[in-house]
Order: sequence, then structure tokens, then C-alpha cells
Amino acid sequence: MKTKDTKSKKIKLPHGDGTIYFKEKRNAYCGQITLTIDGERIRKSVYGKTERIVRDKLRELSIQAKAGNLHLPESKQKKPITLYDLADKLIENQLLLNEIRQSTYDRKKATLKMLSEISDRELSVITEDDIIEFFAEHLEYSQSCINKMFQLLGAVFQKAVKKKIIESSPMTDLKRPKSKQQHIPVRALTIDEQVKLLNVLKTEDIHYSEIMLLSMFTGMRIGECCALTVEDIDFDDKTISVSKTVSRGEYGKTIICDTKTNAGMRLLHINDDVTEFLKDIIGDKDCGLLFKSSNNKLITTNQVNYVYANVIKNYHIVDDSVFGKVDLHSLRHTYATRCIESGMPAKVLQKVMGHTDINITLNTYCSVFEKYRNEHLAIADEYMKSNNLAIA
Repeated sequence: MKTKDTKSKKIKLPHGDGTIYFKEKRNAYCGQITLTIDGERIRKSVYGKTERIVRDKLRELSIQAKAGNLHLPESKQKKPITLYDLADKLIENQLLLNEIRQSTYDRKKATLKMLSEISDRELSVITEDDIIEFFAEHLEYSQSCINKMFQLLGAVFQKAVKKKIIESSPMTDLKRPKSKQQHIPVRALTIDEQVKLLNVLKTEDIHYSEIMLLSMFTGMRIGECCALTVEDIDFDDKTISVSKTVSRGEYGKTIICDTKTNAGMRLLHINDDVTEFLKDIIGDKDCGLLFKSSNNKLITTNQVNYVYANVIKNYHIVDDSVFGKVDLHSLRHTYATRCIESGMPAKVLQKVMGHTDINITLNTYCSVFEKYRNEHLAIADEYMKSNNLAIA
């Protein structure tokens, strides 16, 4: 009886060297000890016919662990966390928690690919010099690409510090690199250029001409035009409900998703001219997409851009003496510019264009606003002079 009581009692060893007890199912003594192996706290168990044998085994394990002679099996070893690991998890979680939209997710994934030269390195070994060297070799990228890479790196290292993977971010003292590319802003078409393009799109057999015209006379993004359905058009109120855009989803598949931002979801009021234009496009349709490709699939911005670029080139639309780049986005800029020229206030234009902030509108079209502000000031000056209102 006394022997049985002794066997069933747990014996704690001094200095945290483990616990010994008798395990009836195995008819043997069991010893358990917690050791630090490869940086992890691991619970180990040993068995023996006597308490002394178990005690000796525990002591041997403790000595081996302190000497660094014990290692985790390869399957249980913690793999070093790379830049890619944390960046990918960060982006995936942002989408999972609805912090970003599908289109933003796709852009961030594309940005991560651009960082492939350093993304497979362990976070703990990447230095400030490594990042400087990386950007120094990629200054031929556009400023937009550099900004996206710099922003993603900053977010990843900030997260790594919070998770205590690294003590401090190697980007703390780094300034955003500047691209070597000459920045040529996208500009609107001049009135003469717009008239020339308008005549071509209306008289020639141009693929996707209706999409280009709709963007030119509503300011909608091409992706927003391609995602329009019959249900989005209200002919009674003369409005277009903009709430979707065509984008590239996972694995490059073309999908319809929400607009780029919440401000992008807007109700556009259209004039009689655009109303009749849309009625012709819709015809007898009562539902479904306004625009489809010849194989009955979604039309992408890239498809429209390819045709547009050829039209601009082949029909000599652009006046090369005017500074600025003319691309597909110029159609949207053209509409905004004509609105400003007609006297539309910036706050109204912000809503029409779907900008999240008035500063985006002012900064994007600052030169146009500046030009017409000066013209209005000149008109005011003439008015005061005509009424003998002068300071001297």
C-alpha cells in the first residue's frame, strides 16, 4: 500500500528540472521537463523502470539542451520569416478584413512581385543599405511604381517591428527615392484635338468607339464604362449609377468589382445628347451589360486602350506642340477640362469625377483652374476700369 502511494505521487525536481511520477498504464516512471531548443520552449517526456533512471535521463536532457546539442525535427523547426512571407500575409489579411478592395489587392500583389529581388530575404537580415541598393538599381521605374514599392516596404517593416520580428525598421531614416524618368503629365485634348477625334469616332468604323465617346462626355473611367449595365441607366431621371468597374482579379481573370473608392460610387446626371446616345446603344435590351466583346465576354481597359492608341496615331489627332501625354485617361481629363472651362466649381467637379478629396481635383487640374481663374480676374479688372474704379 505504501509503495503504491509513493508511485502515484508526483515528485517535482529542484531548479525547474522537471517532474517525475509513476504511469500505471505503462507500468513505468515518467519524467517531464521543459527545455529551450532552437529558441522554442519544448516539453519533453522520458520513461524508465525506476525513479533514478528517469531522474538521470532528465538531467542528461537538461545538460544537452544547455550545450545546444538538441534540435527540433526539421518539420517542426521555425522557418525564418522573409519579406515576402509577411508582405503576402499583410495583403491577404487586408482583403480578408475588407480593409482594401479587390482592385487595391491586385495592385499590391503586383507591387510585391516588383520587389522579388529582395523579397525572398529574411526580414531580420535586410539592412538600410540593402534597400538603398535596391532602389538605386530601379530608378528607371516610374515615380508611381517607386512610391508603391516604398509604401509597401514601409508597412511591412512597421508590422515586423510590432510583431517583434525585428527591433527597428531599416527604413526609419530613408526618404522616398525619386525616379529618373522625366515626368510628363497626362493632359486633356485641346478643343481642336477633341473635334478631330470626335469626327473619327462618329464617322469611321472604330472598335469600342461608343466606350470612348461615353468617357469623353461623362468623365467616367474606362473600367466604369465597361462595367455598366442596362439597369444602371435611368432614362426618366436622366442619370447613370456608377458603382462598379472592370478589373483584373486573381490569376489575371477579368472581373467586375466595386469602384476604386467609395467616392467613385456616384450618380451622374446626363444631358439629352448623352441620353439619346445611350438609348441607341441599349436598343431593346432590358438587362445585362451595355458593352461586350465579340466573344460575349467583358471588355477590359487594355482592349480599349490598344484601339485608342492606334486611332490617335493613325488619324494624327495629337498636336505635338502642346506639352503633355495623351493617353486613354485623357478622355476623362478632357471632360473635366471642358467642365472647368465652362465655369464649373471645383467642389461640383469633385463629385462628378468621383474624387475622394477636393485636393485631388485641385491638384489634378490645377493648371486649368489657374488659367481660368486668371481669365476671370482679367474680366473683373476690365469691368472695374470701365466703371472708373481705379486705385490710382
